[in-house]
Amino acid sequence: MMSTPQSRTARWSEADDKLLRAMSEAGKSLTLMTVKLNRPMASIKARAADLGIAIPGTEIGKRRHRRSA
Repeated sequence: MMSTPQSRTARWSEADDKLLRAMSEAGKSLTLMTVKLNRPMASIKARAADLGIAIPGTEIGKRRHRRSA
């Protein structure tokens, strides 16, 4: 019988989302976010993208501009 794999990181709580948003608005770095949230960069990037939160120093959360021909 095979067991289901356990998630390595906990689910995002409302408090985690609020902290992520507050750090983004304060211009905190992705590195600091990983320390404060105790989550991998990939997890933080994915969550920020899902919530439309910009992360300073990255392209995450920025609107893409269409090139005009």
